[in-house]
Amino acid sequence: MREAAFLHFHPGTSFWYRHDSRLKLFELCLWSALALAGGLWALITTGVVLVLIHGITGGTIRALIRPLAFWGVMAIAFVIFASVSHSGTPIPWIGQFLNLSIEGAMVGGLRAFRLLVVLLAGQLMAATTDPGDFATALRKLTKVLPKRWSGALATTVSLTISFLPRIFDESATIRDAALGRGLEQRRSILRRSHSIGLPLAEATLRRADLTAEALLSRCYVDDPTPPEMHITGQDLFATTMVLLPSLLALIAQNALLN
Repeated sequence: MREAAFLHFHPGTSFWYRHDSRLKLFELCLWSALALAGGLWALITTGVVLVLIHGITGGTIRALIRPLAFWGVMAIAFVIFASVSHSGTPIPWIGQFLNLSIEGAMVGGLRAFRLLVVLLAGQLMAATTDPGDFATALRKLTKVLPKRWSGALATTVSLTISFLPRIFDESATIRDAALGRGLEQRRSILRRSHSIGLPLAEATLRRADLTAEALLSRCYVDDPTPPEMHITGQDLFATTMVLLPSLLALIAQNALLN
């Protein structure tokens, strides 16, 4: 995963990098809600909008194919499990032997598509938002909470976002080292998992301890002085343009159904 672009922050110069972090967090929540609970039209529209924004910001879907391969396997699992659990018209040939239904496959495919759209929304947020800016936005949005709670929440979430790429990179390093020591010759899956999982857990905990010590040595407080953040008219216009298509699709579908 070292070379994967998934959940890595990559500095850029496009407008979306300068887009206000608070609005991006709001857009992420709304896109996720539309993807998980919206109708099919809203889901497809949201997916198309996210793909277009990925292209505008300089990212490509091709670069995400490898890290999303695991989620592709999960999508196939969704389709199979849904096909088995739902009764309906059997799938020709396959359905005669495994009792798979076409209706169940469609339900599983829809669930997998929803998950993919949520992942694209999360990837857009992680790739174009510095974790420090994300923490500042979260503090400002949760300022109604006690300062200690708000600061701890913002720090925890921002550190988690920062740690994910490091864990991927550490996993790739450990995997390469294990392969160099003959990991491929071990047939047992449990032994392979142990050879990679245990060093990865140890390295992750060690890095977490170093991060905690660094925060303490710098006199970390839950309520630091955040940088100034201003929502401009351009930010509001961008938010309206990226959310309006999905909302209109949702309203149109509800109007036709009613």
